[in-house]
Amino acid sequence: MKAKEKIVTGSLVLCIGTFGEPGSDLPFKKNEIEIPENGKNYTIREIVVTPYGTGVRLVEIKNPSFFFGNIKRHEEPIFGIEKFQLTKTKIKKS
Repeated sequence: MKAKEKIVTGSLVLCIGTFGEPGSDLPFKKNEIEIPENGKNYTIREIVVTPYGTGVRLVEIKNPSFFFGNIKRHEEPIFGIEKFQLTKTKIKKS
């Protein structure tokens, strides 16, 4: 039996969720960033593991950095990996 494939950098994924208003502890509002659209395909640019969960950054979306007080540095926002599903199509690295 073939092992289930994992989402990795370069994976083509489908957004399978919607994103509500960010929590009050985050340094940005929903209207200040571009967010993934439910039902649209994206390419994983980066996977980020934090104490709060695993998130991703996408090739198709580049947001500005914001200062996160809990880590005391500027970072581009990430999106919860659970909102994405691996598609059957693979992106070939050149």
